[in-house]
Amino acid sequence: MCTPQGIIEHLGCMVFNEAVKAVTKAGKYVCHYRTNLDNLQREMTTLEDRRKIIEREANEAIGRGEVIEEDVARWRTDTNTTKIYVYFMRQSTCSSLDIKWRYRLSKQAEEKIEDVKKLAQKSHFDKISHPKPPPPELEFPSAENYVHLDSRTPILEDIVGALKDPNVKMIGVHGLGGVGKTTLVEKVAKKLLDEGTFKQVPLVAVSKDHNVKDIQKKLADKLNLESKATADENAIAIQLWNKFKNGEKYLAILDDIWEKVDLKAIGIPVMEGTIGCKVVLTSRKEDLLRITMKADRNFPIAELPEEEGWNLFKKKVGNTIESGSEIDSLARKVCRKCKGLPVAINALGAALEDRPYHTWKNALDKLERHMLTHIEGIEPSVWASLWVSFDMLRSLDAQSCFLLCCLFAEDAEIPIDELTRHCMARNLLAQSPRTFDEARTAMCTVVDVLKSASLLSTGDHETVVKIHDVIRDVGISIAREKEAFLVDHDAIQWPRNPTNGPSYKAMSLSFQSIKGLPDGLVYPQLETLMVDNSKFLDLEVPNNFFDGMMQLKALTFTRMRMQQLPSSLAKLASLQMLHLGGCKLDDIAILKDLKSNLEVLSLRYSKIDALPPEIKQLTSLRVLDLQGCYKLKVIPRGVISDLTSLEELYFPEDFDKWEATTAKQQATSSRENVSLEELRGLLSTGQLTTLHIHIPNVMLLPKEDLIFVNLKGFKISVGSKFKTSKEISGRRMLKLEGIQLRNGFIPLVDKAEVVVLSEIEGLKKVFHDRGVGNRFLDLKYLKVISCVEELHLLGEPKSFVQSQGLHRKPLFNNLTVLIIEYCKSKYLFSPTTARGLVHLEKLEVTYCKTMEGIVGFEGRNDEDEITSEVKFGKLKQLKLVGLPNLLSFYAQKEKKGATMGSSSTCAQPLFSEKVIFPVLESLTIEKLNNRIKIWDKQSIAHVLEEQGSFCQLKSVVVHGCAKLMHVFPSNMHPQLKNLESLEVYRCETLKAVVEFEGEIDEDGLRNEGNIITGSYGPLSLSHSIWRTVHVGFEGRNDEDEITSEVKFSKLKQLKLVDLPNLLSFYAQKEKMGTTMGSSSACAQPLFNEKVIFPVLESLTIEKLDNIIKIWDKQSIAHVLEEQGSFCQLKSVVVHGCAKLMHVFPSNMHPQLKNLESIEVYSCETMKGMAEFEGEIDEDGLRNEGNIITGSYGPLSLSHSIWRTVHVGFEGRNDEDEITSKVKFSKLKQLKLVDLPNLLSFYAQKEKMGTTMGSSSACAQPLFNDGKLAINDLIP
Repeated sequence: MCTPQGIIEHLGCMVFNEAVKAVTKAGKYVCHYRTNLDNLQREMTTLEDRRKIIEREANEAIGRGEVIEEDVARWRTDTNTTKIYVYFMRQSTCSSLDIKWRYRLSKQAEEKIEDVKKLAQKSHFDKISHPKPPPPELEFPSAENYVHLDSRTPILEDIVGALKDPNVKMIGVHGLGGVGKTTLVEKVAKKLLDEGTFKQVPLVAVSKDHNVKDIQKKLADKLNLESKATADENAIAIQLWNKFKNGEKYLAILDDIWEKVDLKAIGIPVMEGTIGCKVVLTSRKEDLLRITMKADRNFPIAELPEEEGWNLFKKKVGNTIESGSEIDSLARKVCRKCKGLPVAINALGAALEDRPYHTWKNALDKLERHMLTHIEGIEPSVWASLWVSFDMLRSLDAQSCFLLCCLFAEDAEIPIDELTRHCMARNLLAQSPRTFDEARTAMCTVVDVLKSASLLSTGDHETVVKIHDVIRDVGISIAREKEAFLVDHDAIQWPRNPTNGPSYKAMSLSFQSIKGLPDGLVYPQLETLMVDNSKFLDLEVPNNFFDGMMQLKALTFTRMRMQQLPSSLAKLASLQMLHLGGCKLDDIAILKDLKSNLEVLSLRYSKIDALPPEIKQLTSLRVLDLQGCYKLKVIPRGVISDLTSLEELYFPEDFDKWEATTAKQQATSSRENVSLEELRGLLSTGQLTTLHIHIPNVMLLPKEDLIFVNLKGFKISVGSKFKTSKEISGRRMLKLEGIQLRNGFIPLVDKAEVVVLSEIEGLKKVFHDRGVGNRFLDLKYLKVISCVEELHLLGEPKSFVQSQGLHRKPLFNNLTVLIIEYCKSKYLFSPTTARGLVHLEKLEVTYCKTMEGIVGFEGRNDEDEITSEVKFGKLKQLKLVGLPNLLSFYAQKEKKGATMGSSSTCAQPLFSEKVIFPVLESLTIEKLNNRIKIWDKQSIAHVLEEQGSFCQLKSVVVHGCAKLMHVFPSNMHPQLKNLESLEVYRCETLKAVVEFEGEIDEDGLRNEGNIITGSYGPLSLSHSIWRTVHVGFEGRNDEDEITSEVKFSKLKQLKLVDLPNLLSFYAQKEKMGTTMGSSSACAQPLFNEKVIFPVLESLTIEKLDNIIKIWDKQSIAHVLEEQGSFCQLKSVVVHGCAKLMHVFPSNMHPQLKNLESIEVYSCETMKGMAEFEGEIDEDGLRNEGNIITGSYGPLSLSHSIWRTVHVGFEGRNDEDEITSKVKFSKLKQLKLVDLPNLLSFYAQKEKMGTTMGSSSACAQPLFNDGKLAINDLIP
């Protein structure tokens, strides 16, 4: 029976039990607080180990120019935040011993342990980073050198317009070979990329002898897709197909097609609606594009008009024509022979530059003589022009090299090293170089001659060259006529010697369907044979295959599968070069029989498990190239040391089966594989001049230093391998990680082009103890990470340099990239050294805690150094991160002897008038805790105006600068005309993005508060966790400043995130002097009439707690109509704005005609999507409540967690407004999430005046009948 007393007793017991549990739990926290802290520290140690690994990999990725994955970036931020939190928690253990403090600390520690464990579990990422898309200047090199031609401009604009037309899916561009099709479509691609029309625009050359897999591989490379080497065509096609259909817009350009191309087999889905890929095809054949490929539109590219061709020809030949009227007359005749074809004009113009009259006359005679030659798709005039250009080459070496290039595949990147080896094998170089190093130098000179003659062009890398397909076709014709060359890269059977004419001297063949190679062939004059098995078929090579080729000197087999090499190969007594590239090889022991003459053996990228011991018998071998042989595990002991004639040795970078060298290690080793000790003999004699090798463990190095001083070419890494990058490349590269720097490596540092040093002891003897002298003269890329000693690249003051002689070259004279991370240094350069950095393009200094200045002094008082300027004439990228003690970029002393730490220096701006950056494009400033200002408006005014410093800035990132007051001074905005991207976040004391004061610009016009940022490209404020940020004024009442406008002419993407105190983007004062913090200021809209965004496409607003409205309908009407502000909006995202009442004002709908996506969520007080009032649109029609946003595209309501939503009215009874419709005609995506107070998407009032909150309104459906028009709904 339940009595009141029993109930009370029961409740009392329950309360007591709960109290006991709580006290017990609290007691455990108090008693075990030290244990909990220790457990937390143990988990933090585990997390810290993972953090270091991730940080190292992330920094390496950033160094390669890659983009960190978003989940990795979030993990790094969360981990660093947790690390700081735990650090301060641990620091607080000495502050008190009271029970309350112990309880709180122990509880926090226990809770934090789970967070730390979760972070450690999440740290195993599939990918740390992904490559950036290649910049247009590298992806489309000819677009950078595009010559404006009036006749081409309308065609270029028509092609761009067609590709923007939603009804056009495929276009064709056709014209004669050499007319400029590729150059034009590259310019189109760059323009569309710059405008943001397409996400990516991969351009690949198809060529006459194409195959699907080659096209797929080129596309995958351009799209940064990783595909396995073993993947078949179907697998790669699926990968490409999914990439092109991921919702982004793509344009694929297939250049130079000769026959029907199966787009589906490649993996290109032609665009359907807005999904897929648009395609551009170029060809010499109009019917192929129009009839076979069924292009929607075709554009013919005609020859240049005579006057335009003449102007281009004059530019190419320079001042030669002006030397006399006779040459002028001849030049016009020669130019007419080019028939307006740019490839002929460029080649012939280059050949005749600075030539005398008789050479011009001879050239004209030859042109007339060769006009009858015919090649499919090439004008006879082009053939004649190129033949004359070839004939006028002043060097036989250049002619031989040019014809040799024609043997390689169309559009191939031809390695200069490969050309050198061919020329050495066939003795084609006139000076008969004694070594391969001399031959390479001679070949580079020859290549430069051919580039100057416009017969070759630079490839994607300085070590390769390319040849235009038309020039190659002409070259093949010349080679066939002059040298009996045969080139057939679409062969279906093996060719026989011609019955009439000389026997072939060189052959280059590529097969796609042949089953086997014939026997009984006789080619008595054949010196060069190149065979490519493009389909990687199993080809049978008869044992007597080479019996009739006894004069063969250079043999190249690529993509062949051969279990055993044919026995007749051993009979080739003249063979000097053997290249088996990308082959699958088993037994190659027969090569021992080539010991008398074989000088070059390349197995590059071949699959081979072991080198046979018999290779040691190749005593004449001068080059052994094993690069890319990733399956190679065995190089028998003694093979390398016995190859005593080696000049160049390339080990696979993946080879890690080195035998130990120390006595202790040898005792436990099988001693069957090669050791580093075997290199000693080759290195000490100076015979070996090129070495590529990766040493995975420093313990593998011999106890006694190897002698590297004689090396002229090297790629040596100790610890970790080089990461491939276009930025990190060169003939002399050195990477050392985690070792004590040995004396043997120091000469390599002196002569290297690329140096990466990580966690090295002994750097002092590299940069300080070896004197000055002419050192580091070839160094282009230097990266130093975590050096344990204090690092200085200071050099000596000017007075000291002068005392050493006038001919001493500056240190680091050719340095283009410098990256310093986690190093101890007060200053990095002296002013003298900094002035010598005339080629520096990229400078990154990060996490150097003791650094006070990038340029500075220590203990010297050279007057010129103190007062003179430092100009970085080529610096394009500057990144300064994690430098808490940095005072200034150029940390100057006061002339009167003030110390660097004085109060006067503490107020220095980051950039003073003494440092000049005329071409700087990208600036990143992060975690500079001592910086109050970046620029000083008074001191640098003359530098900004007279020197043009910072005028090329495109991107500015400012992050985590705790004391920074503003970003830009008021007088700097003329220098921001090229600014495209601005990110400012986590700057707690920032009061304004721009510090505005009345200034007079260069035209004498007052520009108070105006920011004009140019007229091209995007400006992005993105990925930012912002604090209080505004464009505004402090304590000033200038009438012009209050009423002026701010225009962001390039801004395409704007993200404002986590700005709890933001009042307005352009925080205005009232004209009568109202302070910025007044109540009237608090009611400002986010965007008022003083800020203009004519090209803004994407707007994201998140966690702006003080914003009541985004736009103000009364004040910005004229801006919307007259300035076109916001008229390009495609995407609007509004999230977590606690006080926001509605999204759009009623008069804004004409600006929303391009709107494709709306996302609104977690806005607690949202009352309506739009605030409607009767407005008159530009056609004079009343649009009360109607939103007309265009006439295309479906509305898709997808992936949304819906609450009650409405588009509604407040306190109005207009009959038209109540009955009007809302139409979103371009809207493709609508997400409305977590909006608890909205009643309906289109919340109507009752016609008789029922208030919006009445019970009848509450019963409205989400979408009411007939009031919301949705076109072509996609479920």
